[in-house]
Amino acid sequence: MPLPAALGVLALAHLFDWASFLVMITRHGLGAEANPIVVTLVEETGVPGVTLAKLATVVFAAGLAVVIAPKRRRMAMVLLTFGVVAGMVGGLSNIATL
Repeated sequence: MPLPAALGVLALAHLFDWASFLVMITRHGLGAEANPIVVTLVEETGVPGVTLAKLATVVFAAGLAVVIAPKRRRMAMVLLTFGVVAGMVGGLSNIATL
């Protein structure tokens, strides 16, 4: 898969996770969130803090993949695959709660 496409899939997976999280907490409250780190982050910084943390994490993973891809393409793709799986698992677990 070309690197730009993989980066797009990473972004979409985490957009799905973030959007489904917003819907879930709107319908069921923060108690529906299974990740204690996310719960603490929302309690401390609110939804804007979680949004910035999500964005920073995705940008960091994407940037790291771009930096290592020229010499270690397979490792970059493994990193992106892990990131996509993490986003999809988060989004699907949120959807399961709805």
